[in-house]
Amino acid sequence: MNNPMNRPPVYTLLVDLTGWSLDRTAGLPRSHRFTFGERADRLTLDCLEFTIEAIYAPASVKATPLRKINVTLEKLRVFWRLIAERGWISQQQLRFVAGQLDEVGRMIGGWLKSLETRRQRSPEAGDGGP
Repeated sequence: MNNPMNRPPVYTLLVDLTGWSLDRTAGLPRSHRFTFGERADRLTLDCLEFTIEAIYAPASVKATPLRKINVTLEKLRVFWRLIAERGWISQQQLRFVAGQLDEVGRMIGGWLKSLETRRQRSPEAGDGGP
């Protein structure tokens, strides 16, 4: 997906990760699709929604949705590990999703750090974007 509205790269990564998650969870055993699958999808969508909130929030409150993403990423790591331990996705798929979640975490950490740096320089500096 290209970035037509100049959104941060983490947005694009999360859109792609959401599609990947939806495709994987659709293949979970029916008896667990609406527990593990639905929850993993919801958490992934939550990360995307928090990212959108951060993009459009005033600089003074951007950190709140970004911190929510970090907690949600940790929940996702646990869900995907549990899914892999039950053999519902391959170890290769687990490595992929873990890498994607780690990359999102690094991007969010960098965004938070840039907000802190801007705040320290001047409370009114910049728009707080990545």
